[in-house]
Amino acid sequence: MTKPSNVLIFKTAVLESMKELGRLPLWWYTTGLKQTFGKLLHSVAESVRYFGVDVWSKNLFVPMYGDASITGRLISFIVRFFVLLARSLGVLLWTVVAGILAVVYVFLLPVSVIGFVSHLIGVL
Repeated sequence: MTKPSNVLIFKTAVLESMKELGRLPLWWYTTGLKQTFGKLLHSVAESVRYFGVDVWSKNLFVPMYGDASITGRLISFIVRFFVLLARSLGVLLWTVVAGILAVVYVFLLPVSVIGFVSHLIGVL
């Protein structure tokens, strides 16, 4: 059995790299975009669970410490409303960050290619 020559190995590596480089934009804007957006949407849904917004909203009108008086219900509602508001702000901020990350993902490949080409032109 003969060993492949270094030239053949180099040629195969270069050709395979060129094929993968040509497929990159197709993957980036199809499968990669779908996976990235799916993960970002999942993280936003998980942030609702992490901050407990669903639990706090379900218990908004439940009196705290079993105090069913009018004053107890009013204080309980006000406290839970402001806690729910603060936790919802956390979810909103993470949603904005996830949206920014999605936009960055969409524009990252073209900006990288433009930067690479302009740097290459500057070097040559």
